[in-house]
Amino acid sequence: MTRAITNRKNENNEENSKLFRALDRGMDDMEAGRELPVEEAFQKISELRRMRRNERIFP
Repeated sequence: MTRAITNRKNENNEENSKLFRALDRGMDDMEAGRELPVEEAFQKISELRRMRRNERIFP
């Protein structure tokens, strides 16, 4: 039981680390002026969602 809890905590820490790294990169991009216009940003978001969805459907 404690091993399962420890494994879950490690997974959560890894997920949080990935999220924080992505946020840091995003902030770095904003500070450096590498931002997309709103329309392009939403197109990119849609593209990434589609890719992720397809990855789950067709592993």
